[in-house]
Amino acid sequence: MPSFIKTLLRHTQRQPSFQFEAGPVLGMMDGEIAIATYTSAADKMKVLSAFIREGTESGDWIRYIYPDEESETVRAKLREHRIDVEKYEKSGTLFMKSLTEFYLPGGIFDKERSIQFLLDLRAEAKRKGHKHARELIDVGDFSFINSQWQKYLQYWDDPRWGSPGAGIGVLYESFIKELTIINIEGMSETQASEILKAFGGGKYPPTRFIDFLENIDTFSRAIGLNHKQLLGRKILLEFDSASDYEKVVNNLAKESVANVEPIFVYTPSKSAIHMHLAKQPAVKFFLTSILRSTLESPPGNEMLIPAKNIPLILDAISKVLETYTEANVCFVFDILSELLSTMKPEEIFIFLRNALDILYSEKITGLFLLNTNIHDPQMVSQIKGLFSNLLTYGKDGLKVVKIS
Repeated sequence: MPSFIKTLLRHTQRQPSFQFEAGPVLGMMDGEIAIATYTSAADKMKVLSAFIREGTESGDWIRYIYPDEESETVRAKLREHRIDVEKYEKSGTLFMKSLTEFYLPGGIFDKERSIQFLLDLRAEAKRKGHKHARELIDVGDFSFINSQWQKYLQYWDDPRWGSPGAGIGVLYESFIKELTIINIEGMSETQASEILKAFGGGKYPPTRFIDFLENIDTFSRAIGLNHKQLLGRKILLEFDSASDYEKVVNNLAKESVANVEPIFVYTPSKSAIHMHLAKQPAVKFFLTSILRSTLESPPGNEMLIPAKNIPLILDAISKVLETYTEANVCFVFDILSELLSTMKPEEIFIFLRNALDILYSEKITGLFLLNTNIHDPQMVSQIKGLFSNLLTYGKDGLKVVKIS
């Protein structure tokens, strides 16, 4: 074994470790309200089950309201995704009703009754010591109220849910995590746009849109694959820095979020990638700096890591995988050019070989970015030789060089 590898391994063993906590599903924070759209092409139950399962593991109370036509299937689907429905319903942790059962028990949509009933449920959940009230409402295409979605908007946008000075609702703002999903498949583009604009314009509280249900293969499709075929691939992307190559990473991030798969991006703190993706809470960053000597973990979705400390970078990868042992995980490495400008060539190849070894699993997808125009062609050729999947992105857009 070469002496440099031995030294690297010794340093890896000595590195002070750090604890990495799993981030929230879909990046939803305390008190956040989100709206998402879907069609039949999306595996919505994969997303919804992950949101519910996270709640059961976090000590949350969960309310799941679903379309009437799915009354015979939702429980079976939740069980397929390893959720013990009967156990959580019996304990009162999981409250499940169809749209008609919850909103129209007497055959008429009663806004006042529905609001008071839910406020009482939230209060009871808080008294029982639940960490959050996690609410998931699948309103389908609004057929349960004869497509008169404005009726539901009046209920959804009522100030009692948490506007300042409105009384009881304000007590629940940070206690609530609410995800409302809408089936737009049979709607015209104009109608869908009108609905989303109305829900996003409310003041009680501000709303975040999540488009994950329509991005299940937005990156894969561009290179001739589906998401299942993408999983496990380690890909080198050669890019032109004058291009908008960050859009490629953005599409990969959207696809990962759409499939409820954690994504971690290693990139310099002032990079185009970080600037483009920083506002996406579901994306986790390891921000590298050649001036930094230690790892720092400030609040939020970012960690600060020294660019020159390869053992610590590799240890961070391992810690992520130890945290997400059962999940498919995606990594983006936008640090090769930074490393090539500050380290010896043999150190770069050692890093790549070790990283690829750690990421060997078919559950782990890796995208490595390299600005080939600024590096020695011979070195670029050697790096390309480590990858069986090669892409390029320049003025002509994304091109597939080879896919294994």
